[in-house]
Amino acid sequence: MKRGSWRALLVLLLSLAALAVDGLPVSAGLTVPVYGQRAARWAHQGLGTDPIDTIGSSGCALTAAAMVQGGFGYPISPDALNRWLTQHGGYVQNDLLLWRTAVLPTGGAVRWKWLHVPGMVPQLRTDDQDINDTPSATLARHELDAGNLVVAEVRLYGAMHFVVLTGYRGETFSINDPWFADQTTLQGRYGAYAGAVYSAQVYYRPQSR
Repeated sequence: MKRGSWRALLVLLLSLAALAVDGLPVSAGLTVPVYGQRAARWAHQGLGTDPIDTIGSSGCALTAAAMVQGGFGYPISPDALNRWLTQHGGYVQNDLLLWRTAVLPTGGAVRWKWLHVPGMVPQLRTDDQDINDTPSATLARHELDAGNLVVAEVRLYGAMHFVVLTGYRGETFSINDPWFADQTTLQGRYGAYAGAVYSAQVYYRPQSR
C-alpha cells in the first residue's frame, strides 16, 4: 500500500475511534426509530378519549411505545397506535396508557415486563410482571444486554415524562426522547440514572427472556 493510502487509512481509523469514544453509547443491538410527539402529522390528534390532551401535549408514553415497537421490527406511528389503543381499551381514565396493551398490535411478538409503576392500580398486575421499587442502573443495563428496550420515567419541566433507553456505555445511557424528537444521553439531559429515573418498563421478545 502506498504511503498516502496508509495515511488515509490511519486517519479513518482514528476518526472511527474518536466516534466510539465521544459518540452516543452503544445500542442494545436494535435500530430504534426516533418519533417526536409534537410532529405536525399527529401533534393535534386527541390522546385517547380525553377532551383536552393531545399526542403533542401528553403523548410521550404513547410515542415511546411506538418507538419500541419499531425497534423490534414492528413499525407503527404514534397516531396509528393511538387510534388502535383507543379502539381496543388501551387507555384508562381517558388517556393513561396501559403499558401491556400498548404492544398488542405486534400480536404477542413484543411483550411488556413491569419493573415499577408508582400508584398504578392492583388489577394491572399480571403473571409476568417483575416488580422492583428501585429499578437500578445495573438492572437497566442487564435488560439492554439481553436485547430488550427500557422505557424510563423521568421529569421534564417538573412533569412526568417518558423516554426510551436504547443502550449504554459505562454509566451513560443513550435515549430516544419523544418531546425533543432526538437521540441524546440520559445524563446529558436529565442527570445521572439514580436521580433521574423514577420507574421503568421493559419490553422484550419472548425468546430473549
